[in-house]
Amino acid sequence: MIPPELHRSFVARQIGTLALSHIQFENPMAVVRAAAWHNAISRLGIHLPLFVVHDLGILFTTPRGAAGWAMGARETSFAQVNPPPAVRRLIAEYADLLGKIAGSEVIEKVSGWRLRDELVAVLLTRALGDTYNRWRDRGKAAGAEELPLDLGIYADIEPAEHFRTFDAQPIWGFLEHLSQQSLHIYTSVELIDLDTVRLLGMFKEDTAHGSEALGSAVDLADLFSALGSPEANDVANFSLELLPSVLETKRASGIQTFAVDGYASIERKGNVDSMVLTELAYDREIFEQKIVDQELLYYGHEREREDEHRLQYILVDSSASMRGKRQVFARSLALTLIKKLSLEGDEIWLRFFDSRLHELVKVTRAGQVPVPYLLSFRSERGRNYGKVFRQLLLDLTRIRREQRRRVVLYVITHGQCHIATDLVAALAHQAFLYGIIILPSSEVSLEFLPLLHRYQIVESTSLSSRAKSRDRALDILSDASQSRKAERAAEAAETRATTQS
Repeated sequence: MIPPELHRSFVARQIGTLALSHIQFENPMAVVRAAAWHNAISRLGIHLPLFVVHDLGILFTTPRGAAGWAMGARETSFAQVNPPPAVRRLIAEYADLLGKIAGSEVIEKVSGWRLRDELVAVLLTRALGDTYNRWRDRGKAAGAEELPLDLGIYADIEPAEHFRTFDAQPIWGFLEHLSQQSLHIYTSVELIDLDTVRLLGMFKEDTAHGSEALGSAVDLADLFSALGSPEANDVANFSLELLPSVLETKRASGIQTFAVDGYASIERKGNVDSMVLTELAYDREIFEQKIVDQELLYYGHEREREDEHRLQYILVDSSASMRGKRQVFARSLALTLIKKLSLEGDEIWLRFFDSRLHELVKVTRAGQVPVPYLLSFRSERGRNYGKVFRQLLLDLTRIRREQRRRVVLYVITHGQCHIATDLVAALAHQAFLYGIIILPSSEVSLEFLPLLHRYQIVESTSLSSRAKSRDRALDILSDASQSRKAERAAEAAETRATTQS
Protein backbone atom coordinates (compact mmCIF):
# COMPACT_ATOMS: atom_id res chain seq x y z
CA MET A 1 0.00 0.00 0.00
CA ILE A 2 1.04 3.60 -0.51
CA PRO A 3 2.15 5.24 2.75
CA PRO A 4 -0.50 7.60 4.21
CA GLU A 5 1.70 10.65 3.63
CA LEU A 6 1.60 9.99 -0.13
CA HIS A 7 -2.19 10.19 -0.32
CA ARG A 8 -3.31 13.30 -2.23
CA SER A 9 0.29 13.71 -3.41
CA PHE A 10 1.47 13.83 -7.00
CA VAL A 11 2.48 10.15 -6.78
CA ALA A 12 -0.95 9.11 -5.52
CA ARG A 13 -2.68 11.10 -8.26
CA GLN A 14 -0.58 9.47 -10.95
CA ILE A 15 -1.26 6.00 -9.58
CA GLY A 16 -4.95 6.87 -9.42
CA THR A 17 -5.05 7.64 -13.16
CA LEU A 18 -4.22 3.98 -13.85
CA ALA A 19 -7.90 3.32 -13.24
CA LEU A 20 -8.41 4.70 -16.76
CA SER A 21 -5.80 2.41 -18.31
CA HIS A 22 -7.02 0.44 -21.33
CA ILE A 23 -3.98 -1.79 -21.87
CA GLN A 24 -3.88 -4.58 -19.31
CA PHE A 25 -0.64 -6.51 -18.92
CA GLU A 26 -0.45 -9.08 -16.16
CA ASN A 27 3.07 -8.35 -15.06
CA PRO A 28 3.78 -6.60 -11.75
CA MET A 29 6.77 -4.84 -13.30
CA ALA A 30 4.66 -3.18 -16.01
CA VAL A 31 3.69 -0.27 -13.74
CA VAL A 32 7.28 0.13 -12.53
CA ARG A 33 8.48 0.35 -16.14
CA ALA A 34 5.75 2.90 -16.83
CA ALA A 35 7.01 4.95 -13.88
CA ALA A 36 10.55 4.78 -15.32
CA TRP A 37 9.26 5.97 -18.71
CA HIS A 38 7.32 8.76 -16.98
CA ASN A 39 10.45 9.94 -15.14
CA ALA A 40 12.56 10.00 -18.31
CA ILE A 41 9.87 11.89 -20.22
CA SER A 42 9.61 14.41 -17.36
CA ARG A 43 13.32 15.18 -17.73
CA LEU A 44 12.47 16.37 -21.24
CA GLY A 45 9.84 18.75 -19.84
CA ILE A 46 6.79 16.60 -20.66
CA HIS A 47 4.54 15.69 -17.70
CA LEU A 48 1.89 13.22 -18.86
CA PRO A 49 -0.72 11.30 -16.84
CA LEU A 50 0.67 7.89 -15.96
CA PHE A 51 -2.15 5.92 -17.58
CA VAL A 52 -1.31 7.31 -21.03
CA VAL A 53 2.41 6.59 -20.58
CA HIS A 54 1.55 3.08 -19.39
CA ASP A 55 -0.80 2.26 -22.28
CA LEU A 56 1.33 3.55 -25.14
CA GLY A 57 4.50 2.21 -23.52
CA ILE A 58 3.04 -1.29 -23.42
CA LEU A 59 2.15 -0.97 -27.11
CA PHE A 60 5.74 0.05 -27.92
CA THR A 61 7.31 -2.79 -25.93
CA THR A 62 4.97 -5.79 -26.03
CA PRO A 63 3.96 -7.61 -29.24
CA ARG A 64 0.22 -8.00 -29.65
CA GLY A 65 -0.91 -11.44 -28.56
CA ALA A 66 1.84 -11.78 -25.94
CA ALA A 67 0.92 -13.63 -22.78
CA GLY A 68 -0.99 -11.44 -20.33
CA TRP A 69 -1.60 -8.65 -22.86
CA ALA A 70 -5.17 -7.44 -23.34
CA MET A 71 -6.92 -4.27 -24.48
CA GLY A 72 -9.85 -2.85 -22.56
CA ALA A 73 -10.57 -1.12 -19.28
CA ARG A 74 -10.31 -3.04 -16.03
CA GLU A 75 -14.02 -3.25 -15.22
CA THR A 76 -13.71 -3.21 -11.42
CA SER A 77 -11.59 -0.05 -11.38
CA PHE A 78 -13.58 1.64 -14.12
CA ALA A 79 -16.88 0.99 -12.29
CA GLN A 80 -15.53 2.57 -9.10
CA VAL A 81 -14.41 5.67 -11.00
CA ASN A 82 -17.90 6.01 -12.53
CA PRO A 83 -17.10 8.79 -15.02
CA PRO A 84 -19.88 11.15 -16.20
CA PRO A 85 -21.72 10.23 -19.43
CA ALA A 86 -19.92 12.91 -21.45
CA VAL A 87 -16.55 11.57 -20.26
CA ARG A 88 -17.49 8.00 -21.20
CA ARG A 89 -17.56 9.14 -24.82
CA LEU A 90 -14.06 10.60 -24.47
CA ILE A 91 -12.81 7.38 -22.89
CA ALA A 92 -14.31 5.39 -25.77
CA GLU A 93 -12.52 7.67 -28.26
CA TYR A 94 -9.27 7.16 -26.30
CA ALA A 95 -9.77 3.39 -26.56
CA ASP A 96 -10.32 3.74 -30.32
CA LEU A 97 -7.07 5.71 -30.62
CA LEU A 98 -5.17 2.95 -28.79
CA GLY A 99 -6.68 0.35 -31.09
CA LYS A 100 -5.65 2.32 -34.15
CA ILE A 101 -2.10 2.80 -32.85
CA ALA A 102 -1.87 -0.89 -31.93
CA GLY A 103 -2.56 -1.75 -35.58
CA SER A 104 0.22 0.52 -36.87
CA GLU A 105 3.10 -1.09 -38.77
CA VAL A 106 5.53 0.98 -36.69
CA ILE A 107 4.16 -0.49 -33.46
CA GLU A 108 4.14 -3.99 -34.91
CA LYS A 109 7.87 -3.81 -35.67
CA VAL A 110 9.12 -1.75 -32.74
CA SER A 111 7.33 -3.88 -30.14
CA GLY A 112 9.45 -6.89 -31.13
CA TRP A 113 12.83 -5.16 -30.79
CA ARG A 114 13.12 -5.21 -26.95
CA LEU A 115 14.13 -1.57 -26.66
CA ARG A 116 15.68 -0.14 -23.49
CA ASP A 117 13.55 2.12 -21.32
CA GLU A 118 15.28 5.40 -22.27
CA LEU A 119 14.60 4.81 -25.95
CA VAL A 120 10.97 3.87 -25.23
CA ALA A 121 10.57 7.12 -23.28
CA VAL A 122 11.91 9.15 -26.21
CA LEU A 123 9.55 7.35 -28.60
CA LEU A 124 6.66 8.24 -26.30
CA THR A 125 7.85 11.85 -26.25
CA ARG A 126 7.94 11.85 -30.06
CA ALA A 127 4.38 10.54 -30.13
CA LEU A 128 2.87 12.75 -27.39
CA GLY A 129 5.20 15.73 -26.94
CA ASP A 130 3.46 18.08 -29.37
CA THR A 131 0.06 17.12 -27.98
CA TYR A 132 1.21 17.92 -24.44
CA ASN A 133 2.68 21.28 -25.50
CA ARG A 134 -0.66 22.20 -27.11
CA TRP A 135 -2.56 21.40 -23.92
CA ARG A 136 -3.49 24.81 -22.43
CA ASP A 137 -4.09 23.73 -18.84
CA ARG A 138 -1.94 26.08 -16.73
CA GLY A 139 -1.66 23.58 -13.89
CA LYS A 140 -0.56 20.64 -16.05
CA ALA A 141 2.92 20.55 -14.50
CA ALA A 142 1.98 21.62 -10.96
CA GLY A 143 3.68 19.55 -8.29
CA ALA A 144 5.38 17.31 -10.85
CA GLU A 145 8.04 15.05 -9.41
CA GLU A 146 9.70 11.74 -10.20
CA LEU A 147 7.76 8.60 -9.39
CA PRO A 148 9.32 5.93 -7.14
CA LEU A 149 10.56 2.77 -8.83
CA ASP A 150 9.92 0.46 -5.89
CA LEU A 151 7.80 -2.54 -6.85
CA GLY A 152 6.43 -2.73 -3.31
CA ILE A 153 4.67 0.62 -3.69
CA TYR A 154 2.73 -0.52 -6.75
CA ALA A 155 1.99 -4.09 -5.67
CA ASP A 156 -1.64 -4.94 -4.88
CA ILE A 157 -2.84 -1.36 -5.25
CA GLU A 158 -6.34 -0.38 -6.31
CA PRO A 159 -5.97 2.75 -8.50
CA ALA A 160 -9.64 3.69 -8.15
CA GLU A 161 -9.20 4.25 -4.40
CA HIS A 162 -6.64 6.96 -5.11
CA PHE A 163 -8.54 8.34 -8.09
CA ARG A 164 -11.37 9.39 -5.77
CA THR A 165 -8.99 11.40 -3.56
CA PHE A 166 -8.36 14.23 -6.04
CA ASP A 167 -10.26 16.46 -8.47
CA ALA A 168 -10.58 14.55 -11.76
CA GLN A 169 -11.53 17.58 -13.86
CA PRO A 170 -7.97 18.11 -15.26
CA ILE A 171 -7.91 14.46 -16.32
CA TRP A 172 -11.23 14.83 -18.14
CA GLY A 173 -9.83 17.95 -19.81
CA PHE A 174 -6.76 16.01 -20.93
CA LEU A 175 -8.93 13.22 -22.36
CA GLU A 176 -10.88 15.80 -24.36
CA HIS A 177 -7.60 17.24 -25.62
CA LEU A 178 -6.41 13.73 -26.60
CA SER A 179 -9.62 13.24 -28.55
CA GLN A 180 -9.03 16.47 -30.47
CA GLN A 181 -5.40 15.56 -31.17
CA SER A 182 -5.93 11.86 -31.95
CA LEU A 183 -5.06 12.18 -35.65
CA HIS A 184 -1.89 14.11 -34.84
CA ILE A 185 -0.83 11.49 -32.28
CA TYR A 186 -1.39 8.66 -34.74
CA THR A 187 0.54 10.56 -37.44
CA SER A 188 3.42 11.19 -35.01
CA VAL A 189 3.66 7.46 -34.36
CA GLU A 190 3.63 6.71 -38.08
CA LEU A 191 6.41 9.26 -38.69
CA ILE A 192 8.86 7.50 -36.34
CA ASP A 193 11.82 6.41 -38.47
CA LEU A 194 12.23 2.66 -38.07
CA ASP A 195 15.81 2.61 -39.34
CA THR A 196 16.94 5.04 -36.64
CA VAL A 197 15.09 3.11 -33.92
CA ARG A 198 16.55 -0.16 -35.18
CA LEU A 199 20.09 1.25 -35.20
CA LEU A 200 19.72 2.65 -31.69
CA GLY A 201 18.22 -0.66 -30.56
CA MET A 202 21.22 -2.57 -31.91
CA PHE A 203 23.42 -0.68 -29.46
CA LYS A 204 21.07 -1.07 -26.50
CA GLU A 205 23.95 -2.12 -24.23
CA ASP A 206 25.86 1.07 -25.02
CA THR A 207 25.93 4.42 -23.33
CA ALA A 208 25.91 7.73 -25.09
CA HIS A 209 28.90 9.45 -23.51
CA GLY A 210 31.73 7.37 -22.21
CA SER A 211 30.90 5.73 -18.91
CA GLU A 212 27.83 7.83 -18.16
CA ALA A 213 24.58 5.89 -17.97
CA LEU A 214 21.82 6.70 -20.37
CA GLY A 215 19.05 8.71 -18.85
CA SER A 216 20.80 12.00 -18.13
CA ALA A 217 19.23 15.07 -19.68
CA VAL A 218 21.96 15.38 -22.32
CA ASP A 219 21.68 11.75 -23.41
CA LEU A 220 17.89 11.93 -23.69
CA ALA A 221 18.21 15.14 -25.70
CA ASP A 222 20.60 13.39 -28.10
CA LEU A 223 18.17 10.51 -28.49
CA PHE A 224 15.27 12.91 -29.03
CA SER A 225 17.20 14.88 -31.66
CA ALA A 226 18.35 11.73 -33.44
CA LEU A 227 14.79 10.47 -33.80
CA GLY A 228 13.55 13.77 -35.20
CA SER A 229 16.30 14.67 -37.66
CA PRO A 230 16.02 13.75 -41.36
CA GLU A 231 19.83 13.89 -41.64
CA ALA A 232 20.15 11.45 -38.74
CA ASN A 233 17.65 9.15 -40.42
CA ASP A 234 19.78 9.10 -43.57
CA VAL A 235 22.91 8.29 -41.55
CA ALA A 236 21.09 5.51 -39.70
CA ASN A 237 19.78 4.03 -42.95
CA PHE A 238 23.25 3.96 -44.56
CA SER A 239 24.88 2.67 -41.38
CA LEU A 240 22.54 -0.32 -41.36
CA GLU A 241 23.89 -1.24 -44.79
CA LEU A 242 27.50 -1.13 -43.56
CA LEU A 243 27.24 -2.68 -40.10
CA PRO A 244 26.53 -6.30 -41.17
CA SER A 245 29.99 -6.40 -42.73
CA VAL A 246 31.67 -5.75 -39.37
CA LEU A 247 29.34 -7.45 -36.90
CA GLU A 248 30.86 -10.80 -37.85
CA THR A 249 34.20 -9.57 -36.53
CA LYS A 250 35.18 -11.52 -33.43
CA ARG A 251 36.06 -9.47 -30.40
CA ALA A 252 39.77 -9.74 -29.68
CA SER A 253 40.40 -11.52 -26.43
CA GLY A 254 43.38 -9.39 -25.49
CA ILE A 255 45.33 -12.57 -24.63
CA GLN A 256 48.43 -13.89 -26.37
CA THR A 257 49.88 -17.37 -25.80
CA PHE A 258 53.59 -18.05 -25.44
CA ALA A 259 55.50 -21.15 -26.49
CA VAL A 260 55.93 -24.14 -24.16
CA ASP A 261 59.59 -23.32 -23.55
CA GLY A 262 58.79 -20.04 -21.81
CA TYR A 263 56.41 -18.63 -19.18
CA ALA A 264 54.70 -15.26 -19.15
CA SER A 265 53.32 -14.97 -15.64
CA ILE A 266 52.54 -16.55 -12.25
CA GLU A 267 48.86 -17.44 -11.85
CA ARG A 268 46.49 -18.80 -9.16
CA LYS A 269 44.98 -21.30 -11.60
CA GLY A 270 46.62 -23.85 -13.86
CA ASN A 271 47.43 -27.47 -14.56
CA VAL A 272 49.35 -29.71 -12.18
CA ASP A 273 52.32 -29.89 -14.56
CA SER A 274 52.57 -26.04 -14.47
CA MET A 275 52.70 -25.81 -10.66
CA VAL A 276 55.59 -23.89 -9.17
CA LEU A 277 57.78 -26.65 -7.70
CA THR A 278 58.38 -24.84 -4.42
CA GLU A 279 54.67 -25.33 -3.62
CA LEU A 280 55.40 -29.04 -3.06
CA ALA A 281 57.68 -28.18 -0.15
CA TYR A 282 54.74 -27.39 2.15
CA ASP A 283 53.51 -29.88 4.75
CA ARG A 284 50.61 -32.02 3.60
CA GLU A 285 47.99 -30.21 5.70
CA ILE A 286 49.15 -26.77 4.55
CA PHE A 287 49.33 -27.97 0.94
CA GLU A 288 45.76 -29.30 1.06
CA GLN A 289 44.53 -26.08 2.65
CA LYS A 290 46.18 -24.04 -0.13
CA ILE A 291 44.37 -26.21 -2.68
CA VAL A 292 41.03 -25.52 -0.98
CA ASP A 293 41.76 -21.78 -0.79
CA GLN A 294 43.07 -21.72 -4.38
CA GLU A 295 46.35 -20.21 -3.21
CA LEU A 296 48.73 -22.49 -5.10
CA LEU A 297 50.96 -20.82 -7.69
CA TYR A 298 51.23 -21.93 -11.31
CA TYR A 299 53.33 -20.83 -14.24
CA GLY A 300 51.22 -19.22 -16.99
CA HIS A 301 51.74 -19.20 -20.75
CA GLU A 302 49.30 -16.35 -21.41
CA ARG A 303 49.17 -12.63 -20.70
CA GLU A 304 47.52 -9.49 -21.97
CA ARG A 305 48.72 -8.26 -25.35
CA GLU A 306 51.54 -5.77 -25.16
CA ASP A 307 49.77 -3.33 -27.49
CA GLU A 308 47.05 -2.60 -24.93
CA HIS A 309 48.04 1.09 -24.89
CA ARG A 310 47.08 1.59 -28.54
CA LEU A 311 44.57 4.39 -29.15
CA GLN A 312 42.40 4.79 -32.23
CA TYR A 313 41.57 8.49 -32.64
CA ILE A 314 38.75 9.35 -35.09
CA LEU A 315 38.32 12.96 -36.17
CA VAL A 316 35.19 13.84 -38.18
CA ASP A 317 34.76 17.14 -40.02
CA SER A 318 31.40 18.73 -39.14
CA SER A 319 31.78 22.02 -41.03
CA ALA A 320 29.20 23.27 -43.53
CA SER A 321 31.20 21.73 -46.39
CA MET A 322 30.26 18.27 -45.08
CA ARG A 323 26.50 18.70 -45.40
CA GLY A 324 24.32 16.36 -47.45
CA LYS A 325 25.76 13.18 -48.92
CA ARG A 326 29.25 13.84 -47.53
CA GLN A 327 27.87 14.06 -43.99
CA VAL A 328 25.89 10.83 -44.39
CA PHE A 329 28.94 9.01 -45.78
CA ALA A 330 31.35 10.40 -43.16
CA ARG A 331 29.23 9.71 -40.08
CA SER A 332 28.10 6.27 -41.25
CA LEU A 333 31.71 5.36 -41.98
CA ALA A 334 32.83 6.69 -38.58
CA LEU A 335 30.11 4.74 -36.77
CA THR A 336 30.95 1.51 -38.57
CA LEU A 337 34.69 2.04 -38.08
CA ILE A 338 34.15 2.60 -34.34
CA LYS A 339 32.20 -0.63 -34.08
CA LYS A 340 34.79 -2.57 -36.06
CA LEU A 341 37.73 -1.28 -34.01
CA SER A 342 35.95 -1.86 -30.71
CA LEU A 343 35.21 -5.46 -31.71
CA GLU A 344 38.92 -5.88 -32.38
CA GLY A 345 39.69 -4.79 -28.83
CA ASP A 346 40.93 -1.23 -29.26
CA GLU A 347 40.01 1.92 -27.36
CA ILE A 348 38.60 4.66 -29.58
CA TRP A 349 38.32 8.40 -29.12
CA LEU A 350 35.87 10.37 -31.27
CA ARG A 351 35.77 14.12 -31.89
CA PHE A 352 34.00 16.41 -34.31
CA PHE A 353 35.76 19.52 -35.56
CA ASP A 354 35.03 22.68 -37.56
CA SER A 355 36.58 25.91 -36.32
CA ARG A 356 37.52 24.10 -33.10
CA LEU A 357 37.78 20.64 -31.61
CA HIS A 358 34.50 19.63 -30.00
CA GLU A 359 33.74 17.37 -27.06
CA LEU A 360 35.92 14.28 -26.71
CA VAL A 361 33.89 11.05 -26.55
CA LYS A 362 35.73 7.96 -25.36
CA VAL A 363 34.61 4.55 -26.57
CA THR A 364 36.00 1.92 -24.22
CA ARG A 365 37.00 -1.62 -25.09
CA ALA A 366 33.56 -2.71 -23.92
CA GLY A 367 32.30 -1.26 -27.19
CA GLN A 368 30.13 1.60 -25.88
CA VAL A 369 29.39 3.36 -29.18
CA PRO A 370 28.01 6.96 -28.91
CA VAL A 371 25.28 6.43 -31.51
CA PRO A 372 22.79 9.16 -30.40
CA TYR A 373 25.58 11.75 -30.14
CA LEU A 374 27.03 10.83 -33.51
CA LEU A 375 23.63 11.00 -35.21
CA SER A 376 22.42 14.23 -33.63
CA PHE A 377 25.56 16.41 -33.45
CA ARG A 378 25.24 19.71 -35.32
CA SER A 379 27.63 22.61 -35.69
CA GLU A 380 27.43 26.10 -37.19
CA ARG A 381 30.89 27.43 -36.32
CA GLY A 382 32.55 27.77 -39.73
CA ARG A 383 36.03 26.29 -40.07
CA ASN A 384 39.57 27.02 -38.90
CA TYR A 385 41.76 24.03 -39.72
CA GLY A 386 45.03 25.62 -38.61
CA LYS A 387 43.68 26.22 -35.09
CA VAL A 388 42.11 22.74 -34.91
CA PHE A 389 45.20 20.79 -35.92
CA ARG A 390 47.58 22.88 -33.80
CA GLN A 391 45.45 22.01 -30.78
CA LEU A 392 45.35 18.39 -31.92
CA LEU A 393 49.16 18.34 -32.15
CA LEU A 394 49.41 19.50 -28.54
CA ASP A 395 46.98 16.77 -27.45
CA LEU A 396 48.84 14.03 -29.31
CA THR A 397 52.20 15.21 -27.97
CA ARG A 398 50.85 15.11 -24.43
CA ILE A 399 49.38 11.63 -24.95
CA ARG A 400 52.66 10.26 -26.27
CA ARG A 401 54.70 11.92 -23.51
CA GLU A 402 52.49 11.27 -20.49
CA GLN A 403 50.70 8.04 -21.41
CA ARG A 404 53.21 6.53 -23.86
CA ARG A 405 50.38 5.47 -26.13
CA ARG A 406 50.61 4.55 -29.78
CA VAL A 407 48.03 6.60 -31.67
CA VAL A 408 46.35 5.92 -35.00
CA LEU A 409 44.62 9.09 -36.20
CA TYR A 410 41.77 8.84 -38.73
CA VAL A 411 40.77 12.19 -40.25
CA ILE A 412 37.48 12.17 -42.20
CA THR A 413 37.17 15.47 -44.06
CA HIS A 414 36.65 17.01 -47.52
CA GLY A 415 38.78 18.23 -50.40
CA GLN A 416 38.92 21.82 -49.13
CA CYS A 417 40.65 20.91 -45.88
CA HIS A 418 43.94 22.78 -46.34
CA ILE A 419 46.54 22.28 -43.60
CA ALA A 420 50.14 23.55 -43.55
CA THR A 421 52.58 20.80 -44.51
CA ASP A 422 54.89 21.47 -41.56
CA LEU A 423 51.94 20.96 -39.20
CA VAL A 424 51.01 17.66 -40.86
CA ALA A 425 54.67 16.56 -40.71
CA ALA A 426 54.69 17.25 -36.97
CA LEU A 427 51.48 15.25 -36.55
CA ALA A 428 53.02 12.35 -38.50
CA HIS A 429 55.77 12.14 -35.86
CA GLN A 430 53.19 11.70 -33.12
CA ALA A 431 50.68 9.34 -34.78
CA PHE A 432 49.97 7.07 -37.71
CA LEU A 433 47.91 9.30 -40.02
CA TYR A 434 45.07 7.83 -42.06
CA GLY A 435 43.22 10.41 -44.16
CA ILE A 436 39.80 9.92 -45.73
CA ILE A 437 39.14 12.79 -48.15
CA ILE A 438 35.61 13.19 -49.52
CA LEU A 439 35.77 15.34 -52.64
CA PRO A 440 33.22 17.97 -53.66
CA SER A 441 34.44 17.42 -57.22
CA SER A 442 36.71 15.01 -59.10
CA GLU A 443 39.92 16.93 -58.35
CA VAL A 444 42.08 17.14 -55.25
CA SER A 445 44.99 19.49 -54.62
CA LEU A 446 46.03 18.97 -51.02
CA GLU A 447 49.77 19.46 -50.55
CA PHE A 448 49.91 17.43 -47.34
CA LEU A 449 48.64 14.14 -48.82
CA PRO A 450 52.16 12.66 -49.39
CA LEU A 451 52.90 13.24 -45.70
CA LEU A 452 50.05 10.96 -44.59
CA HIS A 453 50.96 7.36 -43.86
CA ARG A 454 47.88 6.27 -45.75
CA TYR A 455 44.89 7.97 -47.33
CA GLN A 456 41.71 7.30 -49.30
CA ILE A 457 40.11 9.62 -51.85
CA VAL A 458 36.32 9.38 -52.12
CA GLU A 459 35.37 10.95 -55.43
CA SER A 460 32.00 12.57 -56.06
CA THR A 461 31.05 9.77 -58.44
CA SER A 462 31.25 7.33 -55.51
CA LEU A 463 28.43 9.24 -53.83
CA SER A 464 26.19 9.30 -56.91
CA SER A 465 24.27 6.19 -55.81
CA ARG A 466 23.68 4.24 -52.60
CA ALA A 467 25.30 1.09 -54.02
CA LYS A 468 28.49 2.94 -55.03
CA SER A 469 28.66 4.69 -51.66
CA ARG A 470 28.26 1.38 -49.83
CA ASP A 471 30.96 -0.35 -51.90
CA ARG A 472 33.40 2.54 -51.42
CA ALA A 473 32.80 2.64 -47.66
CA LEU A 474 33.33 -1.12 -47.37
CA ASP A 475 36.58 -0.80 -49.36
CA ILE A 476 37.83 1.82 -46.89
CA LEU A 477 36.87 -0.32 -43.89
CA SER A 478 38.70 -3.29 -45.38
CA ASP A 479 41.79 -1.19 -46.15
CA ALA A 480 41.78 0.31 -42.66
CA SER A 481 41.70 -3.19 -41.18
CA GLN A 482 44.55 -4.39 -43.39
CA SER A 483 46.56 -1.26 -42.61
CA ARG A 484 46.02 -1.88 -38.92
CA LYS A 485 47.29 -5.45 -39.21
CA ALA A 486 50.33 -4.34 -41.23
CA GLU A 487 51.18 -1.70 -38.63
CA ARG A 488 50.93 -4.28 -35.84
CA ALA A 489 53.28 -6.60 -37.72
CA ALA A 490 55.77 -3.78 -38.29
CA GLU A 491 55.70 -2.83 -34.61
CA ALA A 492 56.18 -6.46 -33.58
CA ALA A 493 59.18 -6.77 -35.91
CA GLU A 494 60.61 -3.55 -34.51
CA THR A 495 60.16 -4.83 -30.96
CA ARG A 496 61.91 -8.13 -31.77
CA ALA A 497 64.78 -6.31 -33.44
CA THR A 498 65.19 -4.06 -30.40
CA THR A 499 65.13 -7.05 -28.06
CA GLN A 500 67.73 -9.01 -30.07
CA SER A 501 70.04 -6.04 -30.22
